[in-house]
Amino acid sequence: MSGSLQTTVIDALRGAPAAAMLVDLFRLPRGAGERYHLKTIETNESGSIDTPLIEGEAFVPAIYELFYHVGRYFKSQRVTLDDAPFLDVVPVRVTIGDTSHAYHLELLASPWSYTTFRV
Repeated sequence: MSGSLQTTVIDALRGAPAAAMLVDLFRLPRGAGERYHLKTIETNESGSIDTPLIEGEAFVPAIYELFYHVGRYFKSQRVTLDDAPFLDVVPVRVTIGDTSHAYHLELLASPWSYTTFRV
C-alpha cells in the first residue's frame, strides 16, 4: 500500500479556508545540504489541494519541506499590514520514514502567527 503527503491551510484571521495560498514542496534526501524542488501548488477553495502533494513511487523516505507563502496570501486578501509582512514564508520540515501511511499536514496561519499539526 502506498502512502501520500497532503496539506490544508486555514486562515486564522478570517476563520476560513485559505484559498489560493502558494505552497512549495521540496525533498531533502540527505539533510539540509541538498534540496530538490518537487512542485509549487496553490490551495483550492477549501484550503486543500485536489491531489496529494506526493504519492506512489515518488513518495520515498526522506525529509520534506513545505514553504507556505503566508505573506503573499494575506497581501492578496488585502489585510492591512506594515510595510513588510511579519510572516512571509513559513517553512515546515517533516521527516517521513514509513511511506505506507497517509500524512496530512494542517497549517493554521494569521499574518502574525501560525501552528501546524498532523491529522
